[in-house]
Amino acid sequence: MKLRRLYSNKPDVFEPISFNTGLSVILAEIRVPANRDLDTHNLGKTTVGQLIDYCLLKGKSSSFFLFQYEDRFADYSFFLELELLDGSFLTIGRPVVPGSRIDILRSETPVDDATTLPIESWSHLNLAFEKAKVLLDGILNLSGVQPWAYRKLVGYLLRSQADYLDVFQLGKFSGKHQDWKPFVAHLLGLKAQPAIELYAKREELAEADGHLKSLLREWGGDDVDSSVLDGLISVKRREIENRSATLDTFNFEDDDQRVTSEVVESLEAEIARLNEEHYRNVQLVRRLAESLEDEKILFRTDDAEALFREAGVAFGEQIKKDYSQLIAFNRAISKERRDELKRQMKDAQAQVARIGTLLPRLNEERSRKLSFLRDSETLGKFKELSNELTTLRSELLTLESRRSAAARMAELRREYRALEESFAHLQTAVEQEIEEISQSETSRFGKLRNYFNEIVYAVLGQHAILAVSMNGQGGLDFTAEFVGDSGNATSGDRGTSYKKLLCIAFDLALLRAHLDVPFARFVFHDGALEQLEPRKRQNLLQVLRQYADLGLQPIITALDSDLPEPVDSSDTAIRSEDVILTLHDEGATGRLFRVEPW
Repeated sequence: MKLRRLYSNKPDVFEPISFNTGLSVILAEIRVPANRDLDTHNLGKTTVGQLIDYCLLKGKSSSFFLFQYEDRFADYSFFLELELLDGSFLTIGRPVVPGSRIDILRSETPVDDATTLPIESWSHLNLAFEKAKVLLDGILNLSGVQPWAYRKLVGYLLRSQADYLDVFQLGKFSGKHQDWKPFVAHLLGLKAQPAIELYAKREELAEADGHLKSLLREWGGDDVDSSVLDGLISVKRREIENRSATLDTFNFEDDDQRVTSEVVESLEAEIARLNEEHYRNVQLVRRLAESLEDEKILFRTDDAEALFREAGVAFGEQIKKDYSQLIAFNRAISKERRDELKRQMKDAQAQVARIGTLLPRLNEERSRKLSFLRDSETLGKFKELSNELTTLRSELLTLESRRSAAARMAELRREYRALEESFAHLQTAVEQEIEEISQSETSRFGKLRNYFNEIVYAVLGQHAILAVSMNGQGGLDFTAEFVGDSGNATSGDRGTSYKKLLCIAFDLALLRAHLDVPFARFVFHDGALEQLEPRKRQNLLQVLRQYADLGLQPIITALDSDLPEPVDSSDTAIRSEDVILTLHDEGATGRLFRVEPW
């Protein structure tokens, strides 16, 4: 399909635009010198693409200028006439209010002004928006896009400034990869269904992994073996059965024996052991305390020397020295011994404190058990067993709940393994197809890649490549890169103008690669010549003419300052017949809408 005419029910305000079958240029002239340094001029050249998108049934949005200023445009209706591949014509009428009702006219000949036609001439009137999209998709019958609807392709046919940031991912493709990557893969020549299934399976795999992790978090990260839980459940059920049987018969003999056994064999033995240990530690503390009393050394060398002098016996210095050393040695030994005794005493006191805390609890439990045995009232025993039974049943419910979760966990793991296996098969199939089309120069991908490189080389004198590959997460990656002087691909930043050129080259190559199937034949590039050097602008214009000669319809917008040379100034310059609309900054008559700006 190609564009033929865009107009409104108010031709005095919005001048009708007739598109050329080949190259079409929407030219904005900056005639006021003061405006030449401005980044934007608000003349409406970009708005043309937005209105084409609107007539091709873009969804209604409050941020779109027609609805943002609805009071200004409430009584407007816009019409877009298309020339279809079979040579017939289609006119789409869409009023601003309500904006969700569509009129469609099919004709064998062009209709220059559908506003003058009687109602009965229209094929469909006042269609609901979604119904109109389905009908339009069927009429256009773009088999090169199927199984997707025509709207999926429109973003590549109407490149706005926001869509030059990435060759493949348009501004509106900000959602999940599965919403756009399978479509791009199909445009590049891969089969649609495997790519769709690959991303659908990857999404299922991610959801299954999320369920597994969520279940583990509910368990507190404790992954318990289901067979262990089965064993615990079995034990708990037998305990419940025994307690229930006792309550049903009011026969407490077995429970009396069980409690008696616990008292005699367990509690009594433990209490006796602790009492004995408590006694030993108390005695140890007492003996250690006695040992730690200050030791006295009664021998004093000075007194001994005086005594010897009175007796007329010599008390030599050596003897005095030896005794002094002996006393010092004795005191050193006593200090080490006292430190050890203190450590032992501290340990013994800790044991006495521990046992002193434990013994009252055990004595209390023994008292309760003995009370059970001595209770002559059946009701007391019944009450206690009922409480135990309630606790056991609660514990059983918890175990059964965990067992159910364990079963669900096992099921999820089986499903996850099956999904992994299926996903691996799909990855292998898509990888094999990528290898096949990449090696073939006659595949759609091979042709598209060659056309893309030819365009870039014709404009820049530098080669570029397209590539598709499988990434580590099992998804598809698409790259459009320049080839460096060494022959290696380089993704280095070449500036926004070069990125824009890659987008333009891809769109043109895409249309050319699909000339053999029902596909769009037009493409709109806003500001295509901006920021390029004059020689490169001239090269791009030659490429656009070449593609127009192939039967395609390139449509570009440009400022007069972006043209490499004035209109009609040479054989390579833009010709006056190429210019389908001229806008300027000398008042309202030069704007797309001949009214004061909003």
